[in-house]
Amino acid sequence: MAKAKKGLKLFNIIAFTFSAVFVLDSFASAAAIGWQSIIYWIILSIFYFLPYGLITAELGAAYSDDGGIYTWVKKACGNRWAARTNWFYWLNVGLWMSSVYIAFSSSLSKIFFPTHPLSLWVQIGIAIAITWLTVLVGLLNFNYIKWLPNFSTISKLVVTVGLIAAAITWLATGNPIATKVNDPQYGIVPSWTQGIVFLPVIIYNLSGFELGSNTTSSMKNPKRDIPLSTILAGVTIVICYLIGTIAVNIVTDIKTLDISNGIIQTIGKVFPEWLTKILGVFLLFTFFGNMITWSTGANKAIQEAAGDGEFPKTFATVLKNNSPFWSTIITGIICTILLIIAGVMSPSGEISDIFWQLYAFSSIIFLLPYLLIFPSFLIIRYKYPNLKRPFKIPGPQWFQWIVVIIPMLILCLSIILFLFGKIIIHQQTWAWNDGGQFIAFALIGTMICIIIGELLIWWAHHQTKKINLMKGDNNYEQTTNINS
Repeated sequence: MAKAKKGLKLFNIIAFTFSAVFVLDSFASAAAIGWQSIIYWIILSIFYFLPYGLITAELGAAYSDDGGIYTWVKKACGNRWAARTNWFYWLNVGLWMSSVYIAFSSSLSKIFFPTHPLSLWVQIGIAIAITWLTVLVGLLNFNYIKWLPNFSTISKLVVTVGLIAAAITWLATGNPIATKVNDPQYGIVPSWTQGIVFLPVIIYNLSGFELGSNTTSSMKNPKRDIPLSTILAGVTIVICYLIGTIAVNIVTDIKTLDISNGIIQTIGKVFPEWLTKILGVFLLFTFFGNMITWSTGANKAIQEAAGDGEFPKTFATVLKNNSPFWSTIITGIICTILLIIAGVMSPSGEISDIFWQLYAFSSIIFLLPYLLIFPSFLIIRYKYPNLKRPFKIPGPQWFQWIVVIIPMLILCLSIILFLFGKIIIHQQTWAWNDGGQFIAFALIGTMICIIIGELLIWWAHHQTKKINLMKGDNNYEQTTNINS
């Protein structure tokens, strides 16, 4: 039988990366920094995305087989660290889903009940219901849902164009710019004030470009297309975020921005109710479509890792249509539990606070694997000096260390700000009913996630070792019987 031709071209890879990385649930959080976010986007694009993108391009082109970050960490640090990377990648999706669907329910409330918002627990209930709808869709044959990512991408573009049109309409009808460019806290000049707590959101939005490396076996020319797609998709996404951020600052005073539904808040100030609802439906679909894309990929990845003996066999369970079963179900359980805990623990009962609590926590877990990408790059450089590298970062050895150290420091700063940002800027205190609850929630939650991951990996390796020993004993008995 003839081998199937690889079909993913450069445009397909860029579209896939754009669909996965350009997310609208955290859009308002990035815009909440104000006009200075433009400066931060530029600075972080140079000092974080550029080195990260170059490293991704070199490793993705060198290892032109499926696996991406998992393969890179495995080559550099071994199976255990690769398994940890896979664990954080998969776990993050279930955690992140909770914040995405809180944004979903908050936006739905703003769209359809603008004068009488839905109560906190009704919105949490909606988030839980959409979570299990996502689980149900994730259990279907992929052929039935493969159109979802494409329509999600179209929806993102529709909403982005809607934001741009809202800003143009706002100015054309004689309205002033809502957030003043010279504002002392939210103006164009960077300042260590209220908005700085949202700085890590930009780092979060600049991460994920290695996803394209997970599909290299389907690419026509991965050695050429991975570096090109990383840079081109990155530039496109940064431009879209910048344009959208400018639009939000033109229409909405950042001091009044609700980070859980800021896009609808902005569009609703300009457009009539009927048009706001239409754009709102597109926005809601981007949330749903994005979670389908990420959860499907993450569940498939951990299913394959479990099949290789790196996680308990439960995660390897599939349905007749080859859809991951227990990994998909457990994702829904994690999201549901987290939504309920966040609702109970929220001191203010404000949906925007719950959104940030969940988003910041999931982002910490999401960023942990990226702390492994950069040292893995250097280790691979030393361990495999003769590895064929179709694309290689130019420059002497000291420059390679700079390419690694600077983004790692930025990542560490981001995790610190996610944890302690509101206390650092004196927006909250260490008091339990102010900032203390959130810090305890994030720190204890992170430790629990790490411990559970370690136990699962240990158990899987213990079981694999036990099976191998049994096979060895059987082989010995068979050999003995033959010799007899």
